[in-house]
Amino acid sequence: MEKQEVIRTGPPKWMEFGCASILVLCVFLSIPLSKGAWGLSWDSFNHHFYLGWVASENRFEKDLLAAGTQAYQFPYLYWPVFMMAKIGLSGVVAGVIWAALHALIAHPLWVIADALLPGRSWELSIYRISGVMMGVGSIVVLHAPVTTGNDVLASLPFLWGVAIGLRHLGGGALQLDQPVCVLPVVFMGVMGGFSVALKLSNGFLVVVLPILCLFCAGAWLTRVAMFFICGIAIVVSFVLVYGSWGWSLWQHFGNPFFPFYDHMFESIRAYVGWQPVRVP
Repeated sequence: MEKQEVIRTGPPKWMEFGCASILVLCVFLSIPLSKGAWGLSWDSFNHHFYLGWVASENRFEKDLLAAGTQAYQFPYLYWPVFMMAKIGLSGVVAGVIWAALHALIAHPLWVIADALLPGRSWELSIYRISGVMMGVGSIVVLHAPVTTGNDVLASLPFLWGVAIGLRHLGGGALQLDQPVCVLPVVFMGVMGGFSVALKLSNGFLVVVLPILCLFCAGAWLTRVAMFFICGIAIVVSFVLVYGSWGWSLWQHFGNPFFPFYDHMFESIRAYVGWQPVRVP
């Protein structure tokens, strides 16, 4: 008597993805709703709101170290915080909007879990959803919607880069005779450069993305080529996103990353004869 193979099935992937997203959203929304307010710290008033103001209008000629050296961070991710305060949203409404934005982290986390635990069964679905919940379960992540900080939001592009890499770089997907397969590598780099532009400290993490290419299927020549393609995409994406802000800092301070690494730019300023923007 032949042994019949049992086919194990689970919920559709779209349902699993939706379930993970809704769970994370509910967790994040419960924080401002339970508190009945949105937490405002010293950083909120003296740093985050000010940078959002700078994103709306350049204030280099008007203020002197208004938020200390932090006044020169990439400001545009702080713009939503500033605008919600400017239009006078209540603490609960602002907190809900901010929490909903943070809940977007569930999407790349689920893609990563799906790439690491492929297959379709109820057991795997539970594992993947649990992995997503564990990804947002640390106190650092859960505390993010309570404050006006944007570290979690700045990590979103990087996580998407990892998710794209894990999803597309396995199983012989990359072959030099199939140029279309280079696109995932380029997207990885674009997401990586975007994340570094939002927060320079992400530069220590983004090196993971080209390294992922070295573990893809295919010959070593293929892997090394994808490594450099990803690296170039990171640099180009970073320049395009950060370029305008970096150019403004260069015009005023002779350092596109001011005040960081200023000693390294002293010789460059002397060589090019840099002159700061004149204040009227």
